[in-house]
Amino acid sequence: MVRPGDRPTLLTLGVEEEFLLVDPETLQPAGSGVAVSRVRHGGGEGEVHPELAPAQIEAASSVCRDLHELRRTLIQLRMELATAAAEHGWRLAAIGAAPTGQPGPPPVTDTPRYRRIYAEYGPIVEGQGVCGCHVHVGTPDLESTLRASNWLRQWLPALLLVTTNSPFYRGVDTGYASWRFALWSRLPTARPAPHLTSVAHYRGILDCLLASGMVIDPGMLYWYARPSAHVPTLEVRVADAAATVDEAVLLAGLTRASVTAALAPDERLRGPEHVDDQMLWAACWRAARDGLEGDALDAATGRLVPAWQLLTGLVELLRPVLEDNGDLELVTQLLQTLRARGSAASRQRSVYGRRLDIRDVVDHAVTETCRTRVSENLP
Repeated sequence: MVRPGDRPTLLTLGVEEEFLLVDPETLQPAGSGVAVSRVRHGGGEGEVHPELAPAQIEAASSVCRDLHELRRTLIQLRMELATAAAEHGWRLAAIGAAPTGQPGPPPVTDTPRYRRIYAEYGPIVEGQGVCGCHVHVGTPDLESTLRASNWLRQWLPALLLVTTNSPFYRGVDTGYASWRFALWSRLPTARPAPHLTSVAHYRGILDCLLASGMVIDPGMLYWYARPSAHVPTLEVRVADAAATVDEAVLLAGLTRASVTAALAPDERLRGPEHVDDQMLWAACWRAARDGLEGDALDAATGRLVPAWQLLTGLVELLRPVLEDNGDLELVTQLLQTLRARGSAASRQRSVYGRRLDIRDVVDHAVTETCRTRVSENLP
């Protein structure tokens, strides 16, 4: 794709990870993300923020150019948050939705913006203490961002498959690999972005959504891939919170390669100009329900295929880009590890099957959150 000695400039990337705080005795969502966000140990890179639900906390990596650098940063942030949570008597869990919890509307974090969201949208905000993994990839300008968003639409289900991590909710198996997807989809704009033909088209849609009241600010544009409201990036938000750092890094590597491919002149990387909206929505739903261990819908063809085939198809398409980025070896090893261990959803179901005790699932999630030994020998 590039001539020897003509290595392209790597696009920058960063990752935002959302976590749940849980009570160590009851294993229910509990605690204060505001309180934990005030504690930082070691003065490391990245930022920590409270989230919509009080028992949530978000860690945002610094801007990175290298997946190994990103991995080190995410490990450090998870360790810092776990330590800070423990000092307050709570545990940190990287999981898409709370396996335990009682019905009823939890309060929102006490900030003016979150209070306004709850006041405007009412009951659909209840239960939105769900956690995602958001990958930011730096882009030259808004036009490039929209072009990358259009390219990515077909592959959003494949990216979702990497981290399906929320099969249990309120004590029962939902039958979904990502129940977070179902809960999050209640929000008005939590959908794949439309095919955007121009900057003017995008701005016109955003203005319409603001005028209608469907969103109160650009940050509530919850498209699965969107121009970030605060930094010059494409923000891909389709994935559950990654159970492990390595799965977050795998997602980030594939996302950056996808954006790079979208902006490349190589015709071999071109995809369909427009994927039907309903087909794409169906493909995302199928990925959320079946996960990696089931079948997936190929949004470009309308055919059911094994989910692993859809994901490996994306990896094969991106192979030259991953190689140019210097990420191919690491992404390949992380993908092999994921295949050997199974998805996070399947691992949770396996743990639950031993004793049929939902508390074991929460314990498992807490343990995996700071697990690093599965890839100590990564290149």
